[in-house]
Amino acid sequence: MHEKKTGRKIDREFIGFTLISGLISFGYNVVMTVIPLRMSDHGQSYGRIGSAMSAVAIGLMVIKLVIGHLSDILGTKKFILSSLAGLAVVSALLARADELAAFTILMAALGIFRGIFLAVSGSYVMEMADGGGYGKIYGAVQSVSSLLASIGGMISGLLYQFREGEYALYICSFLLMASSVWAAVGLKGSETVSKERLPVWQIFKSINKRILVFCLLVFIQSFVAGPMWSFIIPMYCYNVLLFSPAKVGILMSMDELVSAPTYMLAGRIVDKVNVVRFNVIFLLITAAGGLFLVKAPSPFIFMLVFLICSVSISCTFVGLPKERIGYIRKEQKGLELALLSVCGSLGDSLGSNVLGRVAEKYTIDQCMYILTASYIIMAFLAAAPVLFPSLRAALQKRK
Repeated sequence: MHEKKTGRKIDREFIGFTLISGLISFGYNVVMTVIPLRMSDHGQSYGRIGSAMSAVAIGLMVIKLVIGHLSDILGTKKFILSSLAGLAVVSALLARADELAAFTILMAALGIFRGIFLAVSGSYVMEMADGGGYGKIYGAVQSVSSLLASIGGMISGLLYQFREGEYALYICSFLLMASSVWAAVGLKGSETVSKERLPVWQIFKSINKRILVFCLLVFIQSFVAGPMWSFIIPMYCYNVLLFSPAKVGILMSMDELVSAPTYMLAGRIVDKVNVVRFNVIFLLITAAGGLFLVKAPSPFIFMLVFLICSVSISCTFVGLPKERIGYIRKEQKGLELALLSVCGSLGDSLGSNVLGRVAEKYTIDQCMYILTASYIIMAFLAAAPVLFPSLRAALQKRK
């Protein structure tokens, strides 16, 4: 009886955290859809819109490492609560914003509060999966987040006609505030695993060198996949394949819709197979997909290859985190996961600038060749434990 009761408690916690994570993605997508449109309608130039939107990335990178380290000392629940409450307030304030300064400050705040959640969410998933099944739990969280993010984008588009998305932002604020109440009741308080305040240099010195390789992997993946999927491929479909805006929107929504079940299935698979081989296979599939995107003989084939690439990338988004948890030290997991997340944000920011310039100076095809080369390099880095047995032995020893 005790085991069944514990199981039900874990299930409630898992469902609660998954929905909270999904609603944060929902709200974030609502804001990122509504605010650029609203700023444009208020007469802001593209340069000013870009500056305000970049404040999100600045807020994200500034806060992640700090909160990741503090969560090892203070636990994760209080940071999840503050993130939800902060995002709810920011969403409500954005509904009334109409000047550049207000937009910029609030978008920076959005990045900070989202960064707080991202800095501790990985640690919380690790705590829930302490008894095993990390891939299954992580895949489910990613799946629901992807699905609700897609819904958020569609709802914000539909509701934008009503007072420039004000109602969409209020709905977002209400859901996030309700989530903070649920989190206060439904999430367990996490254990603090690090009582010592060690010097920063000593903490970084103790990090497993393989984690630094994963930092590089995350950086490279975010550098190419982030900008490719957010604006390079939509631009290619619109300007080269001559898709209508509606077709482009449908294609990008299909990306989220195929990713949601992929995360769920991949999460179950990586708990049962050799995760290194799993990652290498799907990294190479993505690399091949980059070439086929360039050589696609028709728009239909392009769309098909694009969705296959979406599936393979989603598999690596589950497989790589599953592999790296074997190297993360439990007593400083918050800091190490935050470090990985910062590398992802940095890669996304730099990739948007670099690939945007490549597409402008040369052609978008060159960006797809960069995608292929990058994923081949990632496959080599991911295969290192197989190529170099000493690394594999080290992993087994740590487990």
